[in-house]
Formats: sequence, C-alpha cells, structure tokens
Amino acid sequence: MRLPAIGSIVALAAAISLLGCSPADQASAGASGASAAASATTPSAAATPASGATPVPGFEDWQLINAAAVRLSVDGATLVLDLVGSVAWSDGAQGVLFSRQVTGDFRASATVRTSKASDPAAPPGQDGTLQLAGLMARAEGSSENSVFIATGSIGSSTGLDTTTTEDGHSIRIQRGLPTRGDAELRLCRIGSTFLLWWRHVDSNEAWTHMSTLDRRDMPTTLQVGAAMSTDGLPDIVARFENLKIEPIPVGGGC
Repeated sequence: MRLPAIGSIVALAAAISLLGCSPADQASAGASGASAAASATTPSAAATPASGATPVPGFEDWQLINAAAVRLSVDGATLVLDLVGSVAWSDGAQGVLFSRQVTGDFRASATVRTSKASDPAAPPGQDGTLQLAGLMARAEGSSENSVFIATGSIGSSTGLDTTTTEDGHSIRIQRGLPTRGDAELRLCRIGSTFLLWWRHVDSNEAWTHMSTLDRRDMPTTLQVGAAMSTDGLPDIVARFENLKIEPIPVGGGC
C-alpha cells in the first residue's frame, strides 16, 4: 500500500536549506587534486524562479519535474518521494527531480532510505529493474545534461548508481552493495569537477569515493536536488533525511 501524501510541506524549511559552510572534514588526494585544478566560482544563495515552481510556502523557488509521476510529502522533517510513474533519467528522457537553482560551487548531501511501495519492509527492486533515488545536478536546456548519484535497486541487487548525461547521452557506473537500498550520499561541484561520494547510513565511517566527473559543458547555474528514476513499473518510496545544499567557499573541498 502506498504512503498517503501529507497536505503541507512547510516543515521542510527546517530540513532543506541553502547554507554557508566550512570545508568538508574529508577529501581524498585525488579529489583534492581535481579541486585544485578546477576553477572555483563564487556560490550564490539567490534562487531564480522558474516555470514549474512548487506553490509551497518557503519553497516557492523549488521546482518539480514530472510532478504527475510522484507523490511528494513530508514525515516530520523528512522529504518523502513515492514514485508512481514509469519515468527514468536516461539519455534524453526525464525522471523526477525536486530541485532549486544553485549558482557556483556547492555540496549537496542527504541520507537516502529506499523501500518498496508495495512492501515497506523490503528493499526496492532486485527483480531486474532500476529503482533509484538520490541527488542530481541538472542543466536546463534543449538537451539533457546532468550528474546523478543514487541508491536503490540496480537490477538483481541493491547498490549504487552514478549517471552522467551529456547532450542526451548517458553513461552509468554501478556498484552492487548489500545496503538494502540505503546510503548517505554527497554530490559536490568545484569548478567544472563533480565529485560523488557515499557511505553507509547510521555510521561515522569515512566517505567512499564513487566517481569524479569533468563536466566543462555545465553552466554556472544548475538545478540541484532530490531525484528518482525507474526503467520498470514503479515500486519505490524514498526518504530523504537531512537534505542540504551548501555553498563551498573558495579553496574549500567536498
């Protein structure tokens, strides 16, 4: 049985924010090298209203792509996305994205927990389908350009998926992991470099590097937020805890 939508999402204001920040506690030597090579840009907290903006008090500048394919609600301070349409981020196709405009270098992070909509006690998929939820940075334009790190079902197992889409052509990297579809995710932009990291939920372990992507084609301002995707019949609910989008100061790391 699918989770019912909650009428108001005003409570998201306490959990989803664009804040000032200090450099991250950890960054690999490889990531540091990529950061030094990339030109830093000055982040901006100012958002640009766009068509499709959600009529939510405090979040009028957040946008929802493929609104008919998802039920959006909150449980306390946790953002809940229940995928109800067969939509996928793949090549030129669009999945679901709940995002705001972000200019400059940033760090997006969230603890993402996934489950089957039909059986909340079970992890999603593992039936040959992709059932994914995670963090995305996307450029608006006539063709699809984005970076996506997600957790959930990657076919016959749970695990992680990173997808880079350039001019409507997607390349995926997947890693099967016995995580039950849960992971703490981090997506950073430093200049033209995008850094994708993960770690197990409810842990203080070191972050594990998943991918580093050089995307010099990406514009300064991007849509950044929570995304979902499936290549089969949708059967996934994602809970985004502690969803944050923070500017990275000049010289800072992921």
